[in-house]
This record gives sequence, C-alpha cells and structure tokens, in this order.
Amino acid sequence: MNTFFCSALAFLSLASCNFINNVNGNEYKLIEPKYPIEVTLGFKKASFYGGALNRYFGTYKSTAEIVTFSNIASTKMAGAPEDMKAEDEYFQIFGKDMQYEIKDNKLILKNTSGKTLTYEKIQKEGK
Repeated sequence: MNTFFCSALAFLSLASCNFINNVNGNEYKLIEPKYPIEVTLGFKKASFYGGALNRYFGTYKSTAEIVTFSNIASTKMAGAPEDMKAEDEYFQIFGKDMQYEIKDNKLILKNTSGKTLTYEKIQKEGK
C-alpha cells in the first residue's frame, strides 16, 4: 500500500512539474476569444504575469490537469470604455482553477464554467 501511495504521489508531482516545465519562461498572446486589446500571459517559475489594458500578476501551482492561479493583482488604469469592458470580460474567465492543455505552441485554459481561453506562444527574438 505504501508503495502504491508513493508511486501515485510521484506521478502527480511529475505531472505538476510537466506544466511548469512547459510554460516556465514562455509568454503567450491570447488568440481566442478576440478582444479589441492585446492580452498576454507569461510564466516565470511559480509566478505569472500579463497585460491587457492593465498589467496583472500573481502565483500559480498545477496538478496533472488543473492550474490554480492565486494572489491575482493588477494595476488600475482607466481606458476607453470598450477596452475596459474587454478586460473585465477576460478576467471573468481567467483565474482560480482552470483545466489546461498544451498543444502545438498553444496554451488552452478552461474555467469551471466551461469558458475557454486559447493563447499562442510568442516567439521571442533569439530563440
């Protein structure tokens, strides 16, 4: 029984590392849904950051199927009404516990309501 428990725990730890290893150091641009503002999401170790109308950031952890975003904070700059509405809609979808899939340079996040955010990896100069 102890061997099974240790094996299962090791598997879950490796699966968690898989997400971190795949996204660490990467930045993504939101491609679906489309908004009138550019939305980005990046990862560095156990933290994330991004931009919409405002900059946002926080921490994350993952399991085999779920990434949990927490301690989410953002700047509070105002903008055009349609841009502010787009950012609000984005944050209604993004955050907390999200299922994830990484496929073909795309990061797909799905919230508990079933709404999906699809990002494409940004190719950085020199990489």
